[in-house]
Amino acid sequence: MAVTVVALLPAGSGGPSPAAAAVLNRLARLVAAQPLAPGPGQYLYIESRNDYPAFNGTCETLAVDHRQIWIGTDGSGLLRDTTGPQQFSSAADRATCLKSDPKMRLATGRTTNDWFAPQCLSLKPANFEWSSLSSDPRILLEQMRKLDGGPTTPGEDFVHIGDFLRETDTPPAVRSTLYRAAALIPGIQLLGTVRDHDGRAGLGIAYPSQGPYPRKGSSAELIFDPTTGELTGEQGTGPSYWAVYLQQKVVNDLPGKPPAPLKPPCEPGGAGTTKTLGPPTHPDGSITTGAGLN
Repeated sequence: MAVTVVALLPAGSGGPSPAAAAVLNRLARLVAAQPLAPGPGQYLYIESRNDYPAFNGTCETLAVDHRQIWIGTDGSGLLRDTTGPQQFSSAADRATCLKSDPKMRLATGRTTNDWFAPQCLSLKPANFEWSSLSSDPRILLEQMRKLDGGPTTPGEDFVHIGDFLRETDTPPAVRSTLYRAAALIPGIQLLGTVRDHDGRAGLGIAYPSQGPYPRKGSSAELIFDPTTGELTGEQGTGPSYWAVYLQQKVVNDLPGKPPAPLKPPCEPGGAGTTKTLGPPTHPDGSITTGAGLN
């Protein structure tokens, strides 16, 4: 990864980096103008790939996950998940894994199609309505702490920003406030131009010693498109992980016909039942509807 360091501050020292805050506020203006709000009958399509390590004790394995999501304004849609073959993270880790479980077998790749009736699919990090969030970035930071949980620290605030942006149907106006909220976090760093796992250039904003697996020496980095303001990638260390967001756009249709009618709708809040699919409808996947609740 090529990194040009523009401004650095020790984690949690003083206020936020003026350079990082200025960039985030500029990106906030850009992302507010993006056409990411689907209308009736349309879907927000999100495509991404990621590699987050899985742990079984001291044994670490990796598997690239290709995710495609279609979500309508009524909470219906499709989640298509293609997981690549599981791999050991290194030769040393392979030895550790096999020592703890000599019969261990790595999983092969597969694709699942999970269908959702109206009100059954939510892309929020918690149970709330986007309209309930404040347009004041300082208040929004407090709301995210209550909704997303975790310790009340600047590093955790940075984690919340990622949670509310990645693979969500966050309206552009809320995204804009999220960026302005991130600009207030003490200890954030502007990395300048960085490259994500796919080699695409973007603007990197980071918080040291904080990632999805917090430990000493870990870090978390969000990467943004400098022309649109959209989140295009994440990466970090302690251990290493990465995610790239390939597409986020409004589309008019689902990619195919569901194997059964997507009805009745789930109850408000998403309460429903899930039926596992099998041949001949699809070898893997499920349908979630409001059926069988009474």
